[in-house]
Amino acid sequence: TYGKLLLVNFVPEGERSAVERVLSAALENGVDSSNFEFPLCTRDGQRREILLNATARRSGTGTITGVIGVGQDTTELNMQRRNAERIADDLSRFINTANAPIFGVDKQSRVTVWNQKVAELSGYPHEAVIGQPLVQNFISEEYRNGVAFVLLRALGGETMPSF
Repeated sequence: TYGKLLLVNFVPEGERSAVERVLSAALENGVDSSNFEFPLCTRDGQRREILLNATARRSGTGTITGVIGVGQDTTELNMQRRNAERIADDLSRFINTANAPIFGVDKQSRVTVWNQKVAELSGYPHEAVIGQPLVQNFISEEYRNGVAFVLLRALGGETMPSF
């Protein structure tokens, strides 16, 4: 791989201009870049995703003589991240369209999840409840103490029976 042009031999054609801008900025102007992502083609034709930091290489007099690039292969990490996002999207869609009322709260008992069914049953749309205190704003006064108690215990890590 010594003596081969990086852009022509290892970077897909559609990505070359972005990579060239980063390398040129370091080579011509001494502008460092960090966390620049680009695809790199391997000898056997696979595509790897690289996270690059590029720094100008300087002589003893400070003249720019080249670019030093330090890269990290993030291909598997990015695949895992995309898979986790897909699973999260699937779960979110499942929760939102479930035929049972589902809501979630944060540690301050503010609504974080409010699915279509609970919106239909309560008459409060999702947009109106997110971030609002559940017990004070959406629970009838006669049930507030009981619901607050159950939520407090659940937020403490206890599994609560149906309420």
